[in-house]
Amino acid sequence: MFLKKFNARYFRCITDLNIEFNSGMNIIIGANAQGKTSLLESIHFLSLARSLRTNNEKELVQYEKEGFLLKGEIFSNVDNHEKTSIDMKWLKGDKRIYVNGINLDKVSELIGKMRIIFLTNEFSDLVSEGASYRRRFMDVQLSQIDSEYLRALQGYQRVLRQRNELLRKKDVKKDELWIWEVQMAEFAKTIIEKRNEFIKNIKPFASDIHRQIVSEEWLEIDYEPDVLGDVFLKKLEENREIDIQRGQTAHGPHRDDIDIRINGHSVRQYASQGQKKTCAYAIRISEIYLSKEKKEDMPIVLADELFSDLDPQRGKRFLETMPDGIQIIITAVDEIFCKNLERDFEMFQIRRGNLEKR
Repeated sequence: MFLKKFNARYFRCITDLNIEFNSGMNIIIGANAQGKTSLLESIHFLSLARSLRTNNEKELVQYEKEGFLLKGEIFSNVDNHEKTSIDMKWLKGDKRIYVNGINLDKVSELIGKMRIIFLTNEFSDLVSEGASYRRRFMDVQLSQIDSEYLRALQGYQRVLRQRNELLRKKDVKKDELWIWEVQMAEFAKTIIEKRNEFIKNIKPFASDIHRQIVSEEWLEIDYEPDVLGDVFLKKLEENREIDIQRGQTAHGPHRDDIDIRINGHSVRQYASQGQKKTCAYAIRISEIYLSKEKKEDMPIVLADELFSDLDPQRGKRFLETMPDGIQIIITAVDEIFCKNLERDFEMFQIRRGNLEKR
């Protein structure tokens, strides 16, 4: 899929931006504080109805304005170039989302209409930080391609909150806990199965991409469920007393992780910053190849100053691992990394939130 027309009004430093993107590579050049990140953040918000940088959506509204507007036209690469229009209006805390002119009742109905992969120069947190970053990676990517997974995830999170609230009560009854535990086990089974399948499917692609960048190192990834689905309910029962004492559920998919290794050694413990970045990049991009293999629409790649701390040669190798036919919208301070690129691109200049084609 690709984003063709995009409009943003009163979003952060952007007053009124209208742009038509190329279906291939688009390079946004601009100095710091000119709106590069705000542009990508607005596209991210149009896709997922949430910000990468803040939980307070009021902060997204331009100073002295009461709301913002976002509009996009997305075209499929595999379904006869079918067009999907997304309109989003945020006014004084009220968020309205329209897909092809129809007002959505739930934000979750938006997920998957415009699939994205967002990369920044700090995306190595996927491998260097705690397990929550890796769970979020699985949740975001799977939710965009599998509505059943999204429903199971939302159900599990809702029931987990209910069980934790009961655990913190003074006179909690085990039969009350049981009601929620049965539901948790059902949702957990779906989550665990789909996470396992996802990691198993992207594993060979991640290894191949990594080898294209660093030929002498071998990347391995494996899903690490906290508890297997068929014994999860029993585990909850066994740990009830401990959970009551702690006031929270100790085991479940909310404790899952991904094991990431280079040449058999833990990336998180032993890898350099450059190695961590390369691993994280390979894992994120692997989903694109999975979509391509399945003949599905490939996600749009948003990359915010991805190569600011990489030498131009390595940055060039990163870009060369992306398959043909994918849309890339990438920001940069200057044009150094653009030299000698083997793929065609459109270049834009951004100044004070205004975008012009060069």
